[in-house]
Amino acid sequence: MADAVYVDSEAGPRDPIGRVLNKTCRLFAVGAGIMLILMALMSLASIVGRSLFDQPILGDYELVQTMSAIAVAMSLPFCQMIRGHIIVDFFTTGLPARVNRRLDILASLVLAVAGFVFSWRISVGMIGLHGSGDASMLLNLPTWWGYVPMVPSFFLLGCAALYTAWVDITGARP
Repeated sequence: MADAVYVDSEAGPRDPIGRVLNKTCRLFAVGAGIMLILMALMSLASIVGRSLFDQPILGDYELVQTMSAIAVAMSLPFCQMIRGHIIVDFFTTGLPARVNRRLDILASLVLAVAGFVFSWRISVGMIGLHGSGDASMLLNLPTWWGYVPMVPSFFLLGCAALYTAWVDITGARP
């Protein structure tokens, strides 16, 4: 959409709330990137160990599974702040800009609710897993550990979605 509001990748939002959200979302995205790099290095080490020494890293699949989920969750808030989510505008291309803006507001509000609900439900699930002592099969790592970074990630996604809805509602351009 040509008239969509994007956060300037250099300057970012000008208001204090937007600046704090933007920096926090960027920090989470950097954490996700570091996690992906570590995951790639671990996979490489496991493949080399398996191929050359018949010694793969024990539980590498378990770790990749958990780290992938964490990295995706940590990336979502920044993607919302920069309006980087995929928009399928096949049916809305010909609509007036005002209608498209209202649809963007609605989408941001729905995403905010989803982010907050996911954060809440992941918290409940994490507490349940902690109480039951659930652990991974090979490494015997407590399963709830993987949920810890997801709770604030989805909460931050909800906050970022509320912020982008507010920007669209008020017309406050970053």
